[in-house]
Amino acid sequence: MADRKRIGPKDLEIDLSEGEPQQLYRWFLVCLLFGRPIQQEIAAEAYRHLIDEGFNSPEKFDDIEREPLRKLLDEARYARYDYAAADQLHEVMARVVDDYSSVDQMVKGADSSDELRKRLMALKGVGEKTAGIYVDALPERCIGTL
Repeated sequence: MADRKRIGPKDLEIDLSEGEPQQLYRWFLVCLLFGRPIQQEIAAEAYRHLIDEGFNSPEKFDDIEREPLRKLLDEARYARYDYAAADQLHEVMARVVDDYSSVDQMVKGADSSDELRKRLMALKGVGEKTAGIYVDALPERCIGTL
């Protein structure tokens, strides 16, 4: 059986080369969706759907209740984990805002990729796999630039 190509930032029109805040946020959102045992194509579809629905910052998740967010994920075929993902997205995004103000500040305030991994894994539901997917795609020059 042939291996499927892993979906990366460029496949989703995310450009991490300059460390722009919106791009760092979008890749973070994708990685949260990729972190569950679900097909990458479905996670990518859920990401696109959330962006199309205006989820362009962590604060946006505070503006939506669990059930409407779950329905958005379900519309994107992210149905198997829709409740767990909705809860995680609410919690993680709120914690990012509370602890760092933004994904950009979380990334650029870390002294190293190891510290960024630790910051990510301190977020509920974010494990080594999700943290690794996120950090490994970032150019080293994006980390610790504050």
